[in-house]
Amino acid sequence: MLLSEAWTVTQIQEAIQRLRRENARGSHIFVRPHGAHALSLVDDLSAETIPRMTDAGFQPAAVVETSPGNFQVWLNHGRILFDRTFSTQAAKELARRFGGDPSSADWRHFGRLAGFTNQKPKRRLRNGLSPFVRLRGSEGRIYSAALEFLEEVKSLATTFSVERTAWTTARFSSTEDSVRPLAEFHGDPRYDVDMHRADMAWAVHAASRGLPKEQIRDEILNARDLSKKGTPRRQFDYAQRTAIKALSTVQPLH
Repeated sequence: MLLSEAWTVTQIQEAIQRLRRENARGSHIFVRPHGAHALSLVDDLSAETIPRMTDAGFQPAAVVETSPGNFQVWLNHGRILFDRTFSTQAAKELARRFGGDPSSADWRHFGRLAGFTNQKPKRRLRNGLSPFVRLRGSEGRIYSAALEFLEEVKSLATTFSVERTAWTTARFSSTEDSVRPLAEFHGDPRYDVDMHRADMAWAVHAASRGLPKEQIRDEILNARDLSKKGTPRRQFDYAQRTAIKALSTVQPLH
């Protein structure tokens, strides 16, 4: 059912009544934006995760409790993500970062609609009834880390494509295992002064040559001014995430 902005109050009420009847018969009631949109859904979160997201600059636009203690969060990026692949990459990175369900992370995934019951058998209450899906927050705000996060996702996507090709070639052709200085990557015109991409490219390069996570992280932390990323803790988290991402894509050459 596609809800139109041109619908009258009466039409909306009639649609809700139809959905209630279907829900009472055991149907699941889901919702998602139509077409390209500015939102990402992070599914299967605990109550403890939501304050952690907020503290990290990912303030939810909406919080939905799908069953007792289980939550879905909608995040508003502040601009429409017309590229569906990019929108999916953003959703997957959010799921990875905050422990969401990766199988629910894509550009057009459905979330549960508040006001109806969750018909999953494993979510039944002790009395045998299905729990109501409850709206716990709906500020609609754009999260404060949106610009930085989307730039990081863009950089990761571009860098992984380039560096995985380079790494594959290096496995078969490289006889030199030395690690190039990070400063060389920062000054490389291929990255067009995009320090996110340069950091990730160097991290993949270093990981392919056997550098451990801690050494990669510390090099990124100390190579340039990261104050734009916020507090020292957020700077540390950025360097740590970059190192972990790089190590997850490669195996050492030796």
